Amino acid sequence: SKDISAKSKQTGIDHMNSARIAVRYAKALFDLALDSNVVDGVYRDMKNISRICIMDDVKDVISNPVIPLQKRKDAVIALAGDDAEKMTADFISLMFTHGRGEYLAAAARNFVDLTRRHRGIRQVTVTTAVPVDEATKKEMAALIAGHRAGSIEFNEQVDESIIGGFILRVDDSYIDASVRNRLNRFRKEFSLA
Repeated sequence: SKDISAKSKQTGIDHMNSARIAVRYAKALFDLALDSNVVDGVYRDMKNISRICIMDDVKDVISNPVIPLQKRKDAVIALAGDDAEKMTADFISLMFTHGRGEYLAAAARNFVDLTRRHRGIRQVTVTTAVPVDEATKKEMAALIAGHRAGSIEFNEQVDESIIGGFILRVDDSYIDASVRNRLNRFRKEFSLA
C-alpha cells in the first residue's frame, strides 16, 4: 500500500482531472505488479473489479457518504474475493483511503488495458443470435490472430435480436454482419423505415 501511494504521489495526481487520476493509479499499480511478478493475478482481479464496480448496487455503496469509509472499503475488498492478490486488496484500500473510491472502476479498466497492451492480448467479442461452438471460436481466434504475436481474449455474447449472422469487435474495430443490420440498411435504402 505504501509503495502504491509513493508511486501515485510521484506522478502528481492531486492536480489532474478524473480520467487522468484513474490512469495514474492504474499505471502505478501496473508498475508495482510487474516489479512484484503478480501481473497475472492482479489482471484477473482488476477484470473482476471493473465488472463489479459498474453494477448499480456497488456504485451506490462506493459513492454513499453515509456509509463509513471503512465499510465501503471492506465491502469492495470482500467482493474482490478471497483469492484476490494482496496487492489488489492494498490497492482498493489505498483508493478509498485517499478519497478516490469512485475512480476504482476506471483505474481497474485502465490496468486491464495496460496489461493487454503489455502482453499483446487482443480483445475479441462476438455477438451471435445463438451460442457459437468451440470449433468455430477456435477458427475465428486463429483467423483474427493471423501472424501477430500475442493472444486472444474471446468474449461471447448471445443476442437473439440480431436474428442471424454476427457482430464482431476486435479491439477497436467493429464488423456488423448481422441480419438485423442488413434489414435496417434495406429499409433505409427503400425508405421503408
